[in-house]
Amino acid sequence: MPGADTHIVLLVPGLHGPVTDHPTGDYIEQRPAALDRLLSRAQASAQPGDDPDSVLLHCFGLDVTTPLAPLTSLADTGHTPPGYVMRADPVHLRADQSSLRLFEAHSFTIDQAEADALTAAFNAFYAEQGWQLAAPVAERWYLHLDKPVDITTTAPWSVAGGDINPALPQGEDARIWHAMLNEVQMLFHAHEVNLVREQQGRPVINSLWPWGGGVIPGRVHAEFTRVLANDPLAQALARMAGIESAPLPADLSGVDVSGTTLVVEDALYWPARYNDIEQWLATLQRLEQTLFAPLAAALAAGRIASLRLLPCNGTAYTLTRARLRRFWRRVRPFEQVPG
Repeated sequence: MPGADTHIVLLVPGLHGPVTDHPTGDYIEQRPAALDRLLSRAQASAQPGDDPDSVLLHCFGLDVTTPLAPLTSLADTGHTPPGYVMRADPVHLRADQSSLRLFEAHSFTIDQAEADALTAAFNAFYAEQGWQLAAPVAERWYLHLDKPVDITTTAPWSVAGGDINPALPQGEDARIWHAMLNEVQMLFHAHEVNLVREQQGRPVINSLWPWGGGVIPGRVHAEFTRVLANDPLAQALARMAGIESAPLPADLSGVDVSGTTLVVEDALYWPARYNDIEQWLATLQRLEQTLFAPLAAALAAGRIASLRLLPCNGTAYTLTRARLRRFWRRVRPFEQVPG
C-alpha cells in the first residue's frame, strides 16, 4: 500500500496563539478548515515538553538539561565547537516604568556587518580575559570560554517581552556575569552601529543574553529518517544522529516524503510569544494553505500513514487515515480541542 511506511511528525509551536483579552477564536474570521478537521479527529496523548527546544531534545532522546549552545553552533558553523561555548545573543533591552524588558532577535533585524562590528568591539574590550565572541549568523552569537562557568541561565524565548530581572544568571559566578552585562550595555550604547540604528528609528542592540552554555553531548538517536527544518537545533540534532536534513520548503504540497519525517514549522511561535495577534492570524492562514491542507490531503489519499502534531503544549495529536474518515466525529474549532 502506498504510504504504508510513511509518517510525518509535525512540530508546530505557537499553534494555540497569543495570550489575548478574548478567546483566540474570536479573532479568526476565516476558519482553517483542514486544521480544524485534523485536530478534531486526532487522538490526544501526553507529550513531554512545553517549548520547542525541550520537545526537540526529547524527540532525539536527550534530556532537557542538554546545553543548546554547542548544538546550534554546530548547525551554524558546520564544526563541532571545541570546549565550552555559550550563546550570547544580541538583544534589545527596553526600559519600562520599573524594569528592563527583553526583546530578542526575532523582534528586530540585524545584518551581518552590524553583528561583526559589535562582536569585534566586545573582543577588543575583553582581549585580556581571553573571551572570544563570534557571530557566524547575525542573530546568533557564541562566546567561547576556556573553562565552564557556574551559572544557571534562562533561554531568551522564555523572557521575550518580559522583565529580565527574574531571569538574570544565577549561581556562584553570577556576579561576574552581571558585571559583564553592565559593561556590555555601556560599550554597545556608544557604538557607531547603535548610533546609526537610533538615527534610523531601529531598536538598538544594547546588550547580550548569555544562555545554553556547555559542551556538545555524545551520541544522539531518533526514530526519524529525515528532518525538514530551518531551526538550527533541529538541523544540528539531525546531523548528530546521522539523519538527512533539508530546509523547510515554503509549501509542503509538492514534497515527496518517505520513512518518518520530522517537520519543524515555528512561524507561529514568535507572534504568539510577543502577543502579535495580527501576525499570528496572517501566519495561520498561510500555513492552512501550505502545510495543514496538504498534509490532510496526503493523509486522506493514503500517501502518508500517520500524522503526529506536536504543538509544544504537553500534548501530541495523532492521526491515521481511518481516524480522519470518522465523519461522525463533529469538527470543532482547533483551539477548542482538548489536550
